[in-house]
Amino acid sequence: MNLLLKMRSIKDLSPSERHVVEYIFDNLQDVSNIGIAELAQKTFTSTSTIKRLCSKLGIDSYIDFRVRLTSDLKSYVKQNIISEAMKPVKKHDSIEDIIKKVSSFNAKSIIDSIDFNHTETFNKVIELMTKAKRMDFYGVGPSNLIAKDAALKCLRLGIISSAYGNKLEMTIKAKSSKPEDLAFLISYTGETEDILEIAEVLKQLNVVTISLTALTDNSLRKLCIYNLFVDASEGLDRLGAMYSRTSTLNVIDILFTAFINTDYEKYMKMAHQTYVPKRNFDK
Repeated sequence: MNLLLKMRSIKDLSPSERHVVEYIFDNLQDVSNIGIAELAQKTFTSTSTIKRLCSKLGIDSYIDFRVRLTSDLKSYVKQNIISEAMKPVKKHDSIEDIIKKVSSFNAKSIIDSIDFNHTETFNKVIELMTKAKRMDFYGVGPSNLIAKDAALKCLRLGIISSAYGNKLEMTIKAKSSKPEDLAFLISYTGETEDILEIAEVLKQLNVVTISLTALTDNSLRKLCIYNLFVDASEGLDRLGAMYSRTSTLNVIDILFTAFINTDYEKYMKMAHQTYVPKRNFDK
């Protein structure tokens, strides 16, 4: 069992031991770097109190406790986020509740997008990006906003790209695509009719296609050559696909950050060259 979860659930602690536990949770990033005497001083307890706490947790020494704490911290943070994300937003929630819940939902969607995908798939897609003559991004509604964000990244890096906002333009672009092009198709559900039609056109033209879609047995992933998965767990009453949008933007950011690193000097030079500074409205 994760050490921090065990500390949360353990009952038979003295007031001094409970105080040490509370201090640890309030200072998780610091405790793994301090010795037993310093922890006793900071908690106004004693080294024997901390040793008893370790014993009750089934740990032989404080040194072992620090090692376990460091090891289990990452998974605890993840589980804590997931736990918070399981709490739905309710009608009478305060703004504090909403801030915490929505932030936890978004954090969980990013964590899930990492867990859903294999590093090998990211590597393959990035390799394809380095060889592509152009990159086109297809998405409808909220997904088109993500497509435009990706196309803007391409523009900053001097890469030919498109992210049209209506079906006619997308279809014309798809039908004029070539096998050396790279196409990204974005659909949270994987069942968006317009995107499925575009995928069919691209498939017939032997264009390499990459989907960004939910980890479900959907139609889009079957039509695409490569699939990158995003969180699409919101219900039918979702507002603008909030969590899947966050998840997909995170995947796009991963791809482009890694892509820049394939020729860092070249792409950073281009990014600086295409940077448009904000206008000084005070003059």
